[in-house]
Amino acid sequence: MRHQGGMILTTAWTMLRYGHYFERIGDNTMFVGTPAFDPGFMEPLVVVVGDRVTFYPRVSIRGYGRLTIGDHCSINSGVIFGLTCDVTLGSHVLVGDHVSFRTADHEFRDSDVPIVEQGERRGPIVVGDDVWIGANATVLRGVTIGRGAIVGANSVVTRDVGPFSIVGGVPARVIGRRGVGERPEQADAL
Repeated sequence: MRHQGGMILTTAWTMLRYGHYFERIGDNTMFVGTPAFDPGFMEPLVVVVGDRVTFYPRVSIRGYGRLTIGDHCSINSGVIFGLTCDVTLGSHVLVGDHVSFRTADHEFRDSDVPIVEQGERRGPIVVGDDVWIGANATVLRGVTIGRGAIVGANSVVTRDVGPFSIVGGVPARVIGRRGVGERPEQADAL
């Protein structure tokens, strides 16, 4: 982990360079690496960050809409927030390396029209409190992940996840529930 002084400098640089995107940055929020911003031109890109959030290197915030991150969250290396509308993360959310949040899909129903000309389908993403999203997972448009849920590594979440559910796979499906008949070796396997 980087020296505390290095994080303070990176945080100061991030605010100097990209502060205009932030509506709020909470107390004790730190940037271990400077995030990359790639705003859309259609609407503004606004970021609201709670207290004690840590951003690790190579986080990318793209598009337009509102990204809201609650208190005590960890946003690991290589995370992509691809916005065309809002993404909301609750408090105490752990986001693993290389997780991707995508609020839009391309339309493709008409085979006589090139996909690039068919437009998009959009939907906000909402992640509840105390959620763990494993490395390399993808969360797609319109999904709500309930409080206390776990998303397994490499999963693709295409539909809502209930509170305290454990999901995994492509597409993600329920493979368990937190605190229900769980043995320590089962938890380690996730």
